[in-house]
Parts: sequence; C-alpha cells; structure tokens
Amino acid sequence: MILDGYIKDKYNQPVEQAVVELKNNSFETLFTACTDTEGYYRFDIPAGYYPFFFAVKGYKESGLEYWCQDIVLDEDLQLDAKIDTLEVYGLHCFTVKGAANGLMVYFRPMALDKYLKGCQDIAPDDIHLQVTVDGNRCPVVNMNKVIEYAGAHPMTAWLIQVSTDKRENWHKVDVEIWDENGNYGAASVFNN
Repeated sequence: MILDGYIKDKYNQPVEQAVVELKNNSFETLFTACTDTEGYYRFDIPAGYYPFFFAVKGYKESGLEYWCQDIVLDEDLQLDAKIDTLEVYGLHCFTVKGAANGLMVYFRPMALDKYLKGCQDIAPDDIHLQVTVDGNRCPVVNMNKVIEYAGAHPMTAWLIQVSTDKRENWHKVDVEIWDENGNYGAASVFNN
C-alpha cells in the first residue's frame, strides 16, 4: 500500500528534509521517510493498522511534531500535514452517549518557546483553534481547560466540545491551533 503526502509549514511552503515516521503502540519506529525539496514523502508498506504517524523538522530546536493516530491502511492514502512550533499532543475524540449532537476533543498543546525557556507547563498561554470532522469545519460549543499530570508536573490540556450537525459516525478529525503570536500546530485522528 502507498501512504504518501506533503509536509508544509504554516505558510503552506514545502518543508524539505522533514522526518516522517510510522510507529507502533510502544512508540517504536516501524518505517521512516524523509521529505524531498517539494516536501513530499512516500511509504510503500504492507496494509494494516498503524497507531502513530508523525512529521517533524528540527525537533525541540526549531519545531515540534504533527501527529496522526489510528491509521488503518487498507487502500492507498494521501496524508498531508503542516508543522511549526506548536504541537497538538495526545489527541482523542469521543461522543457522550445520550448527550447533544457533538464530539468531545481532548488534547494537550505544547509550545516550543516555553520548552526552550524551561517551563514545566509548556502549553501556550492562549489558543485559537479550528476543528474539522471529515473535512467539515465544526463550531466550537465549549472549551474547558484541564490540568493533566505528566509525572509530578501539572500541564495544561483542553477538552473541547464541537457541534457535528447530527453526524454520529466520523472518519477523521483534524485539529489546528494558533497561539497569540501566530505560532501553529496540528494533529489528526482516524476513527475506524
């Protein structure tokens, strides 16, 4: 099966020499690729389940990662991503049975500038976001700041409720975030 796509920056410019990897549930690397001058990468790999995909250039120095989770590769797939200095980590989506039409979206944002300053909580101070479900932009109903403990350190996470216009089944959710300085991060998750 072919898994390919383009890695770009927040200005939609190709990112050359970005590292793209597929990982198993233990975060062990299964396959690695590197983008060309056009930001293009390509895997020719067996069909199957791939829990984690990430793309990055200059990790912890000039950039953070884009993550995609729960890829079931049963046909060729194009997966494009954008990377910058924010990261949307631990993205999970779920519905609450019997509740209003909507989707709950959980993630922990990270900011490279806070990491480089040695802050314990490396979440951006303020975020703006866009959530799309199967390519359709969804209105944000509510944003709840959550404290998650990573070891002994509290870190800021978000639990977001979005309206999905009565769609109960979804295939892919994309989350994009921006901080007050225009720094960008994104992640995606499939529902198979």
